[in-house]
Amino acid sequence: MSLRFVFLVLAALFTAFTLEHLPMPELLDWLQPRWVNLLVMILVLHQPRIFGLWLAWPLGLLLDIEHGVPLGLNVSILLIQVFILQLTHRRLVLFHFIQQMLLVFLLVALGQVIHYWALMLMTGASNPVLLWQPALVSALLWPWVYGLAHLLVTRMRTP
Repeated sequence: MSLRFVFLVLAALFTAFTLEHLPMPELLDWLQPRWVNLLVMILVLHQPRIFGLWLAWPLGLLLDIEHGVPLGLNVSILLIQVFILQLTHRRLVLFHFIQQMLLVFLLVALGQVIHYWALMLMTGASNPVLLWQPALVSALLWPWVYGLAHLLVTRMRTP
């Protein structure tokens, strides 16, 4: 792993966390995708031996701190998502992009449902939470993000 690759991953993580916390107008707030989850999926798909379950711990804790939720909630969500991705990563690379979009939708929706249930059990308040919109927007952005990451990885490999 070269120094350029490490710098690229750190810059992508910084950008994903910045976009995750980017304030949007109230009208467009439901269009906010899960940027960190998309980046974790990209990293696990492109380098499954380097980026595995260990990646979920620090990124999940940073997301917990950034969103102000109980510690460990985003860690468990990312652990489940990375585990499912590692189980299906060989088949997912061969999938058509529409099938990949469906899997991204299901993974992000699963994370949203776990987030909602955990907060409902911990706080007892059932505040309405955006369950399907972040998953739908993340799935719609998947081909663009995947294509951009594939282009960057191929450019990094060529001298």
